Formats: sequence, structure tokens, C-alpha cells
Amino acid sequence: MKKSNVMIPRTVIIGVAFAALTTTPLMASAVTPFKITNIHFETNASACDMGIQMSFDTDGITEGEIENPAGIPVFSMRSVPSMEHLNDITEVFQERVEPPISDLQAALGCEPASETIALSDLLAAWPAGIYVFDGESRGEEFEGRARLTHKVPAGPEIIAPLDGTIVPHDRHLLIKWNKVTTPILPNLGPVTVVGYHVLLVDVSKRKLAPGKTKTAFDADVSAAETTVLIPKQFLEPGKIYEIEVLATEKGGNQTITEGGVVCTTPITAAKCVKP
Repeated sequence: MKKSNVMIPRTVIIGVAFAALTTTPLMASAVTPFKITNIHFETNASACDMGIQMSFDTDGITEGEIENPAGIPVFSMRSVPSMEHLNDITEVFQERVEPPISDLQAALGCEPASETIALSDLLAAWPAGIYVFDGESRGEEFEGRARLTHKVPAGPEIIAPLDGTIVPHDRHLLIKWNKVTTPILPNLGPVTVVGYHVLLVDVSKRKLAPGKTKTAFDADVSAAETTVLIPKQFLEPGKIYEIEVLATEKGGNQTITEGGVVCTTPITAAKCVKP
């Protein structure tokens, strides 16, 4: 084949190369990070059950998926077809079934329950490692990651008030617990607790007036704290309140202890029981 004698100016070659370098990155769409991604075990030390909770927050996606460390999907979702422009999903919180764990029942002495599973089965279904969160909205891609660990703290031991205590409704209520430093089972440690969550919830059986909600106290405190003083404004006369204290490990796993109920006067000790 006869070779061409046409010479291409060097400036043209340089210009083409420069254009390729400057336009290629612009053609690739940027990935928007999730605002929040979370996956953790929640354990109830009083009921000896345990399960997974997952959550995320974004600017809005039409479909999404969460994959475990092996790349296997464990959750997927999408908005209603033809309504994406009105129904982009910004936040999701999902809680899986919390089955009774035979290992916890044996160690903590919980009341026997049917259909228990072994702890090893639950941990195998939810391996430790990085879980990948993917999302999409009209061509925009979203991505995030969250780490799941198998380090689970023991449930806080609530030492005051005792279950069934009658308290005045016009005085502050002090809740006390022992600091958590150990795992709920030896093979689920070591643990580092980074905080506690305290709840006081009205569980009285009563019909509420339209627009009225039951009184509840809900607060987070640091790992250095072992007491919370609930202001009297959260207490009403003649009510039954349930107490819970939750310990959070630095990896995100949480363990709840149900501390029974306290009642405000004029309820008597004989009627101070959870409905």
C-alpha cells in the first residue's frame, strides 16, 4: 500500500491528546455517597433474642440494594413505578426478625422459647465485614459502606428502681445501672461500650384522646454515665412505666435490658404489673 505523504501538524496531535485527557473524566458520572449507612445486631438480654437492623439516609433514590461481604444481596428496594419523581426514598430503617438464641438462653437463664436457633447459625447468615449500599436515581449513582462486627456487649444490669416500685408522680425518678465492660457471651468480645440509651415508656392500658400520645422519656448518655435523672414532668399520676437501658458497642451492636415496671401513685403494689 502506498504511504501517504500528508504531514499532520504537531500542534494538532497535541491538541487532540489534550482534549482526550480533559474530556474523559467528565464523561464518567460521579458517585454520590450515602449520608448515613448502618448495620448492627440488636440483642435483648431479657428475652435472649437477637437480630439485624439496617438503615440508611440519602438525598433520594428510586432503587437500592445492600450486599454482604461476599457480594450477596441481603436487601433490595425500589419506589413505585411511574411515581419516581414524587417518591424518591430518602431514609430507610429495617429490622429483621429477632429469633430466640439457644446459646443466650443457656447462659442467661431466660424462659425457654420455641423455635430457637444457634448463635453460630445467625452469625453465619450475617458474616462480619463490610456491607455495600448501592442506590440509583435517574442515572445518578449512590454508594456507601458499613461494617458489621460480631462483638456484642452484655445487657446493662439495672439496679434501681426495682421492678414493681411505686414512685411519686411529682418527684424526679433516678434510674441506675452497672457499667458494661464484658460481652454478652465470651466469644463475642472483647467489647468497648461507647454509650447508653435509656427509655421510660408509658405502657398503661388506656384509651387516648385524639391527638394525644403517651408520655415517654428517651435519652442517650455517654459511656461514663451509669445514672439518669428523669424529670418529674415526664411522670403522670396513676401510670405504669416500663424501663429499658441499652448499651452500644463501638462497632454499633446494641444490647437491651428490660428493667421491669415502675408505677406512680395512686396505683398500688398489687396492681403494678406490666399489662
